[in-house]
This record gives sequence, structure tokens and C-alpha cells, in this order.
Amino acid sequence: MQSYDIKDNLAKLKKDTKMLVFDMDGTIVNVTNIELDLFAKLFHKPKRFFVQFFGPPSKILIKNAFPNLSERKIVLYNHLWEKKYQKEIKRREVVTQDTKDLLKKLKKKYILGIITSSIQRVAILTLKDSLCLFDFVLTPKDYNHPKPNPESLNKIIKQYKLRPKNIIYIGDNINDILFGKNAKTKTIGKIDVLYSKNNLIKYNPDAIIKDFKELKCLI
Repeated sequence: MQSYDIKDNLAKLKKDTKMLVFDMDGTIVNVTNIELDLFAKLFHKPKRFFVQFFGPPSKILIKNAFPNLSERKIVLYNHLWEKKYQKEIKRREVVTQDTKDLLKKLKKKYILGIITSSIQRVAILTLKDSLCLFDFVLTPKDYNHPKPNPESLNKIIKQYKLRPKNIIYIGDNINDILFGKNAKTKTIGKIDVLYSKNNLIKYNPDAIIKDFKELKCLI
């Protein structure tokens, strides 16, 4: 039986790797519960209702969850959600000190980047002083097709003149694993409130982690 433990797969993961690319929400920052709470309160639905729709940008999530809403209402609800989320995130330090310390160590060895479905101002507000630790942060304004379409990751591969085997993509969503696989990079799945280890295994990532700190194995 294949092992998904990062230590068991360390040799394969580290070989030829020059860049680590991260999803943001649920990976760099544990904000999934915050997002679920805000969607639940805004639409008066249980949190579990929204789980199946997580992954794409908030506007697309709302459209997928409520297909009968008019475009005008989708834009309105999305604006309200973003406003509430930004207010919530502004008063929190969601990137832990342990995560910052590990990113600083990883940065000495790898190019670090983020490809996220969050809009630019939300990404900046979320990362705060951690923004400087990344060589690039791609948000929806930088690409036309969201994950798992590999457009944005292929763009980075070309920009940095790398090969897919030089990159590990790390995320907490099944779309993140498919995203990396579609670009032919290595992939690490992170267990979050949305997906269990068994959920992630179905998509065959190269490794699975429970906590961000497990990435210290890559140093």
C-alpha cells in the first residue's frame, strides 16, 4: 500500500525541487472555518451546505451554490461577503509565528509563491507582513481560468524557466491536487476541515500533511 507520509516520500519530493507554490486559505492560513461561518450567517444556511462548493473564488462559489440568483444579486452578496471577511481578517493575525519562521527557512532553499482564489486586496490583507516572504502571489486578476485549470501554474513554470518536476504545489483542496497534477508538478495535500486524509488519498498526491510545520522535512 502506498504511503503518503512526507518523510517516506522525502527523497522523491526533494529531488530536483527548486520552487514551492502554496494555496493560501486553509494552507498558509487556517481561515476555512471563518469563511464557512460568514457564508452561513450571510445566507442563513448550515456551514456544511457550503463545503461542497469550496475551492473557486467567492463569487463563483455563490453562483454555484445558488444557481437561481440573478447576476446582480450574486455581485451584491459577494460584495457583502468580501466586506465582512476583510473586516474579520483585518483584526486577526492569521499567519502564525511558527508558519512565518518555517517560511523564512524554506525561502533560503526554494523560490516561494502563492496561487490563490482570493482577490488581491484580500490576499494582501490576509498575509500582512508575511507577504515579503513570497517571490510572487497570483490572484484572480493574474489568470483567466481558476484551479484546477493549470493556466496560472503553467505561467509560473514558463516565467521562471523551470520544469514541472522542479515544483511542488501544496494545498488543502482536491482542486489543489488536481491543479498540480494538471500542470505535471509534484503535489502535497494538507488536511483541513473540508477534506480528510481519505478524501485526499483518492486524488493520489505525492504526500499528505496534517500540519504546515511538517514541511520542515523539505529543508
